[in-house]
Amino acid sequence: MTRDHPLSPLDWHRAPRAQFNLGCDHGLYALFLRRGAELDGITPGADGLLYIGLAANSKGLKGRCHFNASTRNHSPRKSLSVLLREALALEPILMAKPASRNTWSLAPASERRLTAWMHENLELAIYPCADPEPLETILIGRFAPPLNLAKCAQSVEHRRISAARAAVLSQLEGVVTPVAIGRSISNSPLSKPALSERSHPPVLSIRNSAHLDNAEAIAAHFGLNPKSYRQRLRQDIAWYQKPQVWTFSRGSPQWKDMIAVAERMAGRSL
Repeated sequence: MTRDHPLSPLDWHRAPRAQFNLGCDHGLYALFLRRGAELDGITPGADGLLYIGLAANSKGLKGRCHFNASTRNHSPRKSLSVLLREALALEPILMAKPASRNTWSLAPASERRLTAWMHENLELAIYPCADPEPLETILIGRFAPPLNLAKCAQSVEHRRISAARAAVLSQLEGVVTPVAIGRSISNSPLSKPALSERSHPPVLSIRNSAHLDNAEAIAAHFGLNPKSYRQRLRQDIAWYQKPQVWTFSRGSPQWKDMIAVAERMAGRSL
């Protein structure tokens, strides 16, 4: 990737997180893998680019960047968790949300290990600006960093990370067996996919097909990014009404519509 774009993250001020004194300014930021550091399971972008994000709320850049945060609400930390789960002995925990879809985070000791790994192995780059969202969309689409699971063309690695993240939640809820990514996303070793398998989206093994009744589980089964899948559901389904939890009984007309959208996105049948 060339450096000709005036807002290329390759040209932003870049350093270890500890060297930044961030304030509440809005802006863009990028995460890079340091030279010599290893992250099994993905291919970093130019200069080790892993992720591009934005800070547009009252906390600004100080409140983002993910180095001292909860994995629960931070997408790149979730992706790093599935890539590093075995290497760092990370323990995912279920976060029940009575009014919406459950999510997952890490146990406190695991959060600390992931944070320490990030400080040791990643670098931060920032670009303060008043209106970062349009620029974020442009740059993610252009660079397609491996930890950005929306707003860019999704590679096999993107889809595998998305499926692995969904599988962690399903595993915690007792729904599906996990898919392999990097070294493993489970405590029991799972080998990497064979080279002949890497051109295909990962498929989850469903223990009980009755549980394939919501957007997260369907996206995981078809190897789709859950966020992109929900966006496509909102675009393609006429009966969509906001808010929509996307959970329906298997075999219902709504469920069949959701499966049809997933099949179109994945290019294969259930």
